[in-house]
Amino acid sequence: MAIMEAITTTYLEADTASVTFSSVPATYEHLQIRGTLRGASNGTLAIQLNSDTGSNYSRHQMYGAGSSESVNKNAGIAYMNMAYVAWTDESSETYSSHTIDLLDYANTNKNTSVCSSWGFADTQVSFNSQLWDDTSAVSTIKLYEAGAGANFVRGSEFTLYGIKSS
Repeated sequence: MAIMEAITTTYLEADTASVTFSSVPATYEHLQIRGTLRGASNGTLAIQLNSDTGSNYSRHQMYGAGSSESVNKNAGIAYMNMAYVAWTDESSETYSSHTIDLLDYANTNKNTSVCSSWGFADTQVSFNSQLWDDTSAVSTIKLYEAGAGANFVRGSEFTLYGIKSS
């Protein structure tokens, strides 16, 4: 049986360019980030681990919106591109919901794998798998909205959880 513990929550009282979880403890098997987000522009949720801005990330994505769907992949990119963020052109009640799992994040014998799911009110959904091509233990997680004029807006919330076996 797995035990899930909330490590920290960040609730945005004002618009901000990024949220960083630093000094992430290495005492869990896996991490999970749950977020309810809204952006100032039409951007995507981006993640960088341990301040790595090099082209060390890869991704596979399945995306659906209404009756249309797409599948894509990217390699050698400078951040994990998780999915779209609901933005201010949507109705004021619309926030996107994100669940992000960082698997074996403290294991220095392999690269870090990340799985995520995302969706918001107008029937958009996405599933992603990501790879950080580095064997360092994850100690810092930076989340930001990639896109022109991008900021997370007030009311967005992120919670970091640690998961371990009982």
